[in-house]
Formats: sequence, C-alpha cells, structure tokens
Amino acid sequence: MKLTEYFDKFLKDTVNLNQSRLDKLQEKEKIIRNFIKDSDIFKDLYKNMVEQGSYAQKTIIKPAKNNQEFDADFLLVLKENDEWEAKDYVNELYNIFKNNGNYENIVRRKKRCVVIDYSGDFHIDIVPCIEKNSNYYVCNRNSNNFEKDNPIAYKDWLMQKHKTANYHLVKSIRLFKYLRNIKTDFSIKSILLNTLLGNRIKTLENTSDFSDIPTTFYTLFDRLNEYLQNNKTMPVILNPVLSEEDLTDRNWDDDKYKNFREKISMYFEKVKDAYKETNKDESIKKWQKVFGDEFPSEIKNDNNKSANKNLSALGALAGSNKLWGY
Repeated sequence: MKLTEYFDKFLKDTVNLNQSRLDKLQEKEKIIRNFIKDSDIFKDLYKNMVEQGSYAQKTIIKPAKNNQEFDADFLLVLKENDEWEAKDYVNELYNIFKNNGNYENIVRRKKRCVVIDYSGDFHIDIVPCIEKNSNYYVCNRNSNNFEKDNPIAYKDWLMQKHKTANYHLVKSIRLFKYLRNIKTDFSIKSILLNTLLGNRIKTLENTSDFSDIPTTFYTLFDRLNEYLQNNKTMPVILNPVLSEEDLTDRNWDDDKYKNFREKISMYFEKVKDAYKETNKDESIKKWQKVFGDEFPSEIKNDNNKSANKNLSALGALAGSNKLWGY
C-alpha cells in the first residue's frame, strides 16, 4: 500500500533536515561569503560562491543520530591568479580563516577544500575552483593539480531528472539516503547513488510510475535492483556531465559493489512486500521493517490535508529554501 500521507509525515518528522538548522546554515553561509569576498587576498579574484552537492540538490537529510553533524558544500568560483599554483588556492583560503579570531579554532583544510566546523551541528566545506574557458577546475593541494569538474551542470542534470519524475526524485533520494544511514550495512557515496537513481529515469516517462512519493520510491528501487542484478561485476558509471570521469574510481570497489548489489536485492523484496500489501495495518508494519519504527504507525489530528497538499505541490519546485521540509 502506498500510504502517501504516512510518507509525507515520515519525511517531515524524521528524514528531512530541520528548517531551524537550514536557517542557521544559511545565516553562516552569508557571513562566510561576505568574509571571503571582502578579504584583501580574494576580493579581486572572487566571482561567486554557489551551493553544490546535496545542499544544492536539496537532498540533505537529518543526521541519523542527534549528536551527528551534517555538511554543506560550496563551490568558491575564482578568477585565475597567474602567480598561484593549484595548492595555493586552498592554502590561501585556509590562511584567511586561520588568521581571523572568529575562525582560527574551527577551520581545517583537506585535499580539495577548507572546512569550517560548527562542532555538534554542521560543517561547511568550501571548494576553491577556477573558471576558465567555460570550464571549472577544482584545486587539489596534495597533487598540486587542477581537476576538471562541473557540479553546476550536474545539479542541472539531476533537476531535469527530478522534473521528469514528476518532481518526486529529490524526496526519494532522501529516503534512499535515510535507508543507507540507518541500516549501515552497505556503502555508497551520494553522488554515485544520485547518478544511479537519475539514470533509471528515461527522457520520456510514464507518469503513473512517478505519481507520488511511495510509487516513485518503489519504481526507482525496482529499476535499480534490475540494473544491479544484470551487472554481476561493477559497471562503469560515468558522470553524466563529465564523460571522462568514472564515478566508481574514487567512490567504490568490487567488494563494496558486490555487497551493495546483494543488500539492494534484499531490501527491494521488503519494499515490494510493503508496497504491494493491500491491508493498511500490515503495510504499515512492513514499511517499518524497511525504515524502522520511526515510520509512523498512525496519523493524528490530520485536519489540514488540503493545506498539506498545496505545500507538497509547492515543494515540487525544490527551489525555495522554505520548501525543504515539505
């Protein structure tokens, strides 16, 4: 049974990131953007700072445990500095934060990004890149190389798939990520998961396969499982907007793929059983076998169904910050 209203409640109460945390993140984002833009080192190089990854795609979910952090990624788009090597972009960005009293104890650097860690809540990853000849190049300080990337085009690709799936892909991705995080018995990076699911959506689709959230979730699970079972060994999975990049290179290996293939097959049987069950009470119990006891057993005081439907329709646009929670 589809139990659409139960899925709406499950997403709102359990899966979706709290609006208060999003508001706080957006406040910090604005402060950090202005700090970089106004700094002596970057004010002449600064072009833009844009959301990327799950934050840009609206697929961030609430951490599985209350004390866990979530992360938000930003692409810092810069003009090229002829005197800098790739490593300098990361190092100089790190230095402006390290030399400021507000950030000196919460900043660290990684291979491709600078991290601002608001401990116990979230951390912000800022990825410097240069835009050159309409291409984006991320700066790797370890290898001192510029690596071609295009997260902005990737987001556009995923949002087109979201539109084709009747604007239900984003919430379905959140459900897949929640399942991954609570089960912890399979591993897959979000970009790889998003690509696998997005690839399951054809250019022209039968809208009945994506009529609501539970139907979309079931359709994608069914197609993903079929794809995996047809590929006994790890396939090449290309970045849809950067054909020279195989996403499995950095993010997977044969053992992880084999385990993922087996677990998806197992969980699909549970999803199919819950979706096909015609008895409401039994279907609820079966969905709880998929998602755990946090999946609601009942809906109380649901006197605003028409209002909720209007909010859900707005949420399909996935464009406004206030649409995250619906």
